[in-house]
Amino acid sequence: MRSTRWGEYGLHCAMYIAAKANEGVAAVGAAEIASRQNIDVQYVQQILQRLKKGKVVETIRGRNGGYRLARLAEQITVKDVLLAADGETFEIICDNNPISPSRCGDSLQCEVKPIWTMLRAHIDEFLDQYSIADLLSGKLRTDVPIQISANKKQFINNHQ
Repeated sequence: MRSTRWGEYGLHCAMYIAAKANEGVAAVGAAEIASRQNIDVQYVQQILQRLKKGKVVETIRGRNGGYRLARLAEQITVKDVLLAADGETFEIICDNNPISPSRCGDSLQCEVKPIWTMLRAHIDEFLDQYSIADLLSGKLRTDVPIQISANKKQFINNHQ
């Protein structure tokens, strides 16, 4: 897994909007988010458009318009934000930039791809257990187990 600026900044933007909502602010402008988060305003606008397309935020028009979360902060997971901002949580090179058509075609059986697919499933499951509200609280739950079996056969049988 590689965290990108899109994902990182997407989380910071969503968290800032959530924090302002907790203070009773209905909507937050991109310029304010950019200023407070020390991110270029054009970059923030692009991130917010991705978050809007991913249904993480929505726009409010008018004099006091701006952006607000599309759902409660407790209902928006880290996975939701990363998918909206990045398009994925874990890039599988075989899918996005295959080594060669002779090794990575859809009809071919790749020996390596299953491990990356299972790893992405674990990452997605883990990220889906944390919400924007969890991040804002500063008290991340440590009771969320990461269950990766030491026994390869058990792991594969449980995830087929």
